[in-house]
Formats: sequence, C-alpha cells, structure tokens
Amino acid sequence: MMGEAARLDDIAAQLMAVQRLWNDPSRESELAAALEASRGAWHAIQAALAEGMLALPPDVQHNLLILSVYADSKISACESIPSADTLASLIALTRTLAGSLKEWQVAA
Repeated sequence: MMGEAARLDDIAAQLMAVQRLWNDPSRESELAAALEASRGAWHAIQAALAEGMLALPPDVQHNLLILSVYADSKISACESIPSADTLASLIALTRTLAGSLKEWQVAA
C-alpha cells in the first residue's frame, strides 16, 4: 500500500505541475501524460482489488473501488473538456487517497 500511496503522491505532483502551467503551450501533451499516469494508477488499484491482493477490510475495499471508478470519471472529464477546476478535483481526490493510504498503513 505504501507503494501505491507514493505513486499517487507522484501523480498528484505531476497533475499539480500541469495545473500551475495551465497556459503553457505544452499543456496539452503534459496533461495527456499526467492523465494517462493517473488512469494507470487507478486501474492498478482496481486490478489489485479484483485479484484480492489488498489486505484491507471489505468495507474499505468497497469504498476504494467506488473512489477508483469516480476518479476514472474525473479523468475522462479532464480529457473531454479540460479545465483547471476539473483537474483540481482530480488532484484533491488523488492526494486525499494517498494520505489516507499512508495513515491506514501507519495505523495497521
């Protein structure tokens, strides 16, 4: 789980860099790369849940699955109609989950 938390932290940083440079000419390609990385991380979480590889209580697994589906919808929204506000929502979700995973690991 700490690996996924670190990966989500890295992706959040990548998304924030795109947000800071929203008017940069390279934004489109940077955004696409950041969203692809984000989708990969969320899909990896879904795969780990499907394969029973996450040692989490069932209710936490269920909530994590819901969050991953929600994140996927935010990624799709950022791809179809890019906006700094939609990106901010994805950043907040990613950072919150990364922090929660770290806290859960420490508590365990």
